[in-house]
Amino acid sequence: MSMLSFDTQAGHFHVRTIAVCVHNNSVLIHQTPGHAVWSLPGGRVDMGESSTEALEREMAEELHTRVHIQRFMATIELIDRDFHGQVFHEIGLYYAVTLLDLAWQSTVFRGPEQDNPADFWWSPLAQLTDVPLVPGAIKRMILTAPDAYVHLHATHQHYHEITHTIINTSLSK
Repeated sequence: MSMLSFDTQAGHFHVRTIAVCVHNNSVLIHQTPGHAVWSLPGGRVDMGESSTEALEREMAEELHTRVHIQRFMATIELIDRDFHGQVFHEIGLYYAVTLLDLAWQSTVFRGPEQDNPADFWWSPLAQLTDVPLVPGAIKRMILTAPDAYVHLHATHQHYHEITHTIINTSLSK
């Protein structure tokens, strides 16, 4: 399949689906080995694939686990610039999920993917404010677990401190 990810003369665009998995008062996060920042696990959506199908596929690839998708939580629209000044535009679709086949661990562990290694960690919620998690405003959403759908818009200067707007508080869980 072909990912919903492409380059233009102005920059790069992609659609990403993301898992928000809270268990034992911890949230599952991951990072590329050697990188300074953490993010929530997930991946790019393929053409003709729904965001939930993509999330199920990505979690199977990254962690050899099945997921139960509980509800749609948020959209983050990130518009940034890369090191060359090109625009980077991401649409992130965030889902509250339960992992069905993955045991909780208290230490950092390496995912099974050999060609795209990632380190995973169940970060304690009590310590989340100190974790370099991007985008930063996702921390507030994880910690407050709003029942409403949230739309976050981020730009380069506000990437780590995004203000949020609740689009519709009447959406059901």
